[in-house]
Amino acid sequence: MNQPHPKLTYQQMYREYFGFFCGPTHPLFGRENLTMEDLRDESLVSFDTDQLSGQLRPVALLRVQQNVGRRITAISPHLEEVRRIIVNGLGIGPLPIHVVQRDVKDGILWRLPPYDDPPAIDIYLVWNPRTPLNRAETEFLAALRQRIDETPEEERNFSPNPNPLQR
Repeated sequence: MNQPHPKLTYQQMYREYFGFFCGPTHPLFGRENLTMEDLRDESLVSFDTDQLSGQLRPVALLRVQQNVGRRITAISPHLEEVRRIIVNGLGIGPLPIHVVQRDVKDGILWRLPPYDDPPAIDIYLVWNPRTPLNRAETEFLAALRQRIDETPEEERNFSPNPNPLQR
């Protein structure tokens, strides 16, 4: 959420961190000790919300500040599509680190800089308090909110570096 709508209610569910990744056929795959400078001339694959006014604003800010992603190869709203395009070597791109941890371990994706302090994205449960809900919807919303409230924040946030040995 970049800018909250005043008529909606928001409750943070969790925080995830985004890293840049490339696929096995990409020239940066397997290279260690890369810097943001190494990413400057690479083609970018990303989400349609990777904009300064979008939900992935922290990712967009990093790209603009570091001058990464000047040549956009593909954009999609779907995580699996962005992942597939990156895996197939059409460019580097941002993905949630915890989501692709297995792909990195399996050698399908390679983590690129920044290795420290990656962009954080907060994910929210959003509802309109003025919308009448049926009983099932009311119970479902209440159960979600209770689960969020009962889970400590540190357990609802993913690690920015789930496997620091392989970046």
